[in-house]
Amino acid sequence: MLPLVPQRHRPIEYMRLMPKRVPPIALAVFAHLLALGLCGFVGWLAHTWQLPFSFGAALFLETVLVVVISNRLRMPVWWLFIQALFMPVVVLTQSLHLAAGWYLAGFISLVLFYWSTFTTQVPLYLSRRQVWRAVAMQLPNRSGLRCIDLGSGLGGWVNYLARLRRDCHFKGIESAPLPSLIGKLRTLFQSNAAIAWGDFWHHDLSAYDVVFAYLSPVPMPDLWKKAQREMRPGSVLISYRFSIPGVAPSAVIELQDLGRTQLYLWRL
Repeated sequence: MLPLVPQRHRPIEYMRLMPKRVPPIALAVFAHLLALGLCGFVGWLAHTWQLPFSFGAALFLETVLVVVISNRLRMPVWWLFIQALFMPVVVLTQSLHLAAGWYLAGFISLVLFYWSTFTTQVPLYLSRRQVWRAVAMQLPNRSGLRCIDLGSGLGGWVNYLARLRRDCHFKGIESAPLPSLIGKLRTLFQSNAAIAWGDFWHHDLSAYDVVFAYLSPVPMPDLWKKAQREMRPGSVLISYRFSIPGVAPSAVIELQDLGRTQLYLWRL
């Protein structure tokens, strides 16, 4: 059993949530449109007053403006980096004169891998073997356990634990088509493992003894509400890295890795 440590308060100012019901992609597009409009206005003023205003200066100004606007819209910090890089990357790819098919292939690949990330605000995080081992040590020592991974990615968690605990059944749910397919192939010949393609928000958790999640800060309050509605008394909800605001965990397990990351456990 890994050592239990008291839960420490970790400020989440850098993970500020977007306004409710407004997906971040919509805010991102709005920020770029506004920044481009302001750049156009500055360009018009420069032309009217016969001042120098090069394409490089316009690109730099748009990048600065979109980051400032995105920050004022309270977008998370990782979106600020995306916003800052977007227009320079667009300009760079245009200069490469790539065939249109490459853009289509890139778009399809992103859709297959990330699917509804722009609305769920849950990136494709992949947990590590050290995390899987830590979870395995927290599983009750009895046969017949039913465990599920919400957002199973490439199926590593399910595959590892199914091999380790042949007496238990492990399931994963992944909404992105390609990671879900990869997970299915990895568990194809394991009778105690399964990966499903779907939305875990529409999946009943009452049949499971252990529910594992590696999501993001955004859905954790809703996940807790779902767990309270559906999970049976005595079952366990485990979250890697992300706690539930305002809900003290039953235990916090600190992993001995470089980031000193943590598992949070709640016993229903």
